[in-house]
Amino acid sequence: MISIPGLGGLARGVAGLAGGLRALPGMGERLDAVARYTAELPAMNRAIDRVAQDTAALSELGRAMAEVAAATRPLPEVAQATAVLPGMDQRMATIESAMPALVEVQQHLAELPEAIQAMTTVLEQLRASMAALQSSIEPLAPSMSRLDGDVLTLHEAVQPLGRLADRVPGGKRK
Repeated sequence: MISIPGLGGLARGVAGLAGGLRALPGMGERLDAVARYTAELPAMNRAIDRVAQDTAALSELGRAMAEVAAATRPLPEVAQATAVLPGMDQRMATIESAMPALVEVQQHLAELPEAIQAMTTVLEQLRASMAALQSSIEPLAPSMSRLDGDVLTLHEAVQPLGRLADRVPGGKRK
């Protein structure tokens, strides 16, 4: 090979260019492969942006969860306070079942003033009758006292006869 002075650098440049031109078809294939592999990058970038937006809401969500926790903290006490409700419900059902009878009693109570008035009238008549009877009985008082004395005297008089009758055979009764 002949070497021309000053052209050595040019020859090396041409040789490098020739080597580069030979590598171009392989580079094109590789660039196509890189383009295929990176074609999904814009979609991935959009997805990453959405994830970033979603994670930005996490701090707000954490604060909201803390508020929910604070708001629900008294729920066990509320549940404990509502433990009386089944018993109350049972008592309310008992009251509800008694309501027809209570309504009937209420209706009868409405008639009570008339009944009391009628009873008052009868009692006044009875008192007047008792007063009349008392005035009729009062004159009998001396006679009753005398009759009481006579019965006592008769008892004393008959008592020895009773003792005598007890001594007679067959006179005692059992």
